[in-house]
Amino acid sequence: MPPRAPAAAAPDHQPGERINHATPAIGWREKRFAPSKLVALLDVTSAAGIDPNAVLAGTELDADAVANPFTLTSSLQFLTAARNAVQLCDEPDLGVRVGCRLHASSYGMYGYALLCSEALASTFDTAVKYHQLANGMLDIRWIEHDDAASWIFPNRDDVRLPDIGEPLYRFLIDLQFAVHVTVIKDVMGAWCVPARAMFTQAPPPHAALLADVLECPLVFEQPQNLLSYPAAWLSRAPQLANPITAAQVSTQCARLVEQFRWQAGVTRRVYQELTRTPGKFPDIEQIAESLCMTSRTLRRKLEAEGASYSELLTGVRKALAVDYLGTTALSIEDIALTLGFSDAVSFRHAFKRWTGKTPNEVRRDRGVGLP
Repeated sequence: MPPRAPAAAAPDHQPGERINHATPAIGWREKRFAPSKLVALLDVTSAAGIDPNAVLAGTELDADAVANPFTLTSSLQFLTAARNAVQLCDEPDLGVRVGCRLHASSYGMYGYALLCSEALASTFDTAVKYHQLANGMLDIRWIEHDDAASWIFPNRDDVRLPDIGEPLYRFLIDLQFAVHVTVIKDVMGAWCVPARAMFTQAPPPHAALLADVLECPLVFEQPQNLLSYPAAWLSRAPQLANPITAAQVSTQCARLVEQFRWQAGVTRRVYQELTRTPGKFPDIEQIAESLCMTSRTLRRKLEAEGASYSELLTGVRKALAVDYLGTTALSIEDIALTLGFSDAVSFRHAFKRWTGKTPNEVRRDRGVGLP
């Protein structure tokens, strides 16, 4: 089905727009991702006659490790390999060719969540909400404006990456455009192609390949990098839409994101302090002192990782509460006291807010007798 006429260029933000931002990324050095993106990069560079070891220089990885599906990699490792590849490969279309190899199935649970979303709008929202799981190099966001649903990718000055030169930035932008179009066609079908693509760069030597891959009109030297779809398509269902599975997979993705946050940098250290002695939760000043920093510095470091002391404390108390309810015969009053609540009523209210269920409902679901 052909796309509608392309919408006008989207402003950066206008009042009343629907606007959706990705959440902060985890630490660059945290090894949390399957090697799928590195596999695609090595496939393309190897086909061009480039030694895989040269591409992987400085990553502490070799070709065997990348081929192992159980190897965990970091964002910094992919960025290092991409920088090497850009320097070693004379062809400017490298990012496009790598992006075409990354399908929804390349992204594990994240890709599955996109495939079974209830509608294209849900797919877009899910892509943003759980973008941390994709080992994305660039921030992504989408807006609904006029008759268009547009993805906006950052200009070079807005990219929060270490040591980004112009060639590497162009590689990442081309990769992002190609991945988006490829995955959205995986989700919706081959008919779902964008209405327009806009680039801040001048027309590159591989503009013809870009046009073939994106299957839409291209406009260069624009204020933004923009990929637009007709807004009328947002209510259409993906090929594998399944509301029940979508809810289940979304829950799994949320757990993975939460796990990422708790295992990243200073967040992990705070989590360890909070769980060191069950039932005794040091305040932020005490934790900061144990980590040899001020509480102000600790708050700032947590914020940089997308976390906060209060969120971590709530998460620990929630996890302990669910564990106690499902594995012990402790009374509700004893659990409340153990978790630092003044009384059982306060605990019941908090637990209902955390989980949507009462403590007794969780106990019945898990087959634990009610004391």
